[in-house]
Amino acid sequence: MPHLLRTLTLALLVVLLGACSSNKTKPQLSEKAYYDTAQKSLKAGNFSKATENLEALESHYPVGAYTEQSQLELIYARFRHVDYAGASAAADRFIRLHPTHAQVDYAYYMRGLSDYEADRDFFMRYLPVDPAWRDLSNVRDSFNNFRELVTRFPDSEYTPDARSRMIFIRNQMAESELHVARFYARKKAYLSCLNRTRWIIENYPGAPQTPDALAMQVWAYDKLDLKDLATQQLTLLKTNYPDYDKLKKLERELSDNNNRSWVNIASFGLFGDDGSTQ
Repeated sequence: MPHLLRTLTLALLVVLLGACSSNKTKPQLSEKAYYDTAQKSLKAGNFSKATENLEALESHYPVGAYTEQSQLELIYARFRHVDYAGASAAADRFIRLHPTHAQVDYAYYMRGLSDYEADRDFFMRYLPVDPAWRDLSNVRDSFNNFRELVTRFPDSEYTPDARSRMIFIRNQMAESELHVARFYARKKAYLSCLNRTRWIIENYPGAPQTPDALAMQVWAYDKLDLKDLATQQLTLLKTNYPDYDKLKKLERELSDNNNRSWVNIASFGLFGDDGSTQ
């Protein structure tokens, strides 16, 4: 029995020693060593290693000479490592911790850019999928983040690019709403169609989809036998978009009041003259 007890004790010691040896942590480096190693990794394009060292720097030296700069560079390293959610979170954290930092505009820009790129997955990059037909929650976040940058820092070097991306996103969102309006038009859900087109007109001023939204309103109001409102929207369309390519057809249809489906005009020919899908 004593022999068995000694054997079990020795076995337990071996297990414990093995566990201790396997749990050895890497030696802690100096703050500068972490930063320099991260810089070398960034220059070499090893963004995973750069992220690891920048995170270790902040973990071991939450207040130090390189802390704020390393937090900024962590945003970039995660972004280049295609960790867009991580980059956005790092940018958001930097904004909260350093709202008056001289480079906080960069954090705002990268937060918007990270959300923008998060929407561009494999299917967006390599397959012919219309982005307006997809879930646009990420690009909406991106639009709001860019808008905050433009509002807070109108003179920032990142503002011109943010404005350009906002226009692109605005057009995507307007096209998404128009796509849904066409769906409601096909289902003869005229009020829902009007609500969607009204949203485009009121919330996405200047979007290239606006004249098509107005044209669909003319059609929907006519279908609801609201002739005055149909005429009013047609006048608005003529005034603001006199070169709209389907304007004369719309005028003729409204004046003739025949049975031809206006949704054919307002939806790029998506629907037939009888309102059916082509």
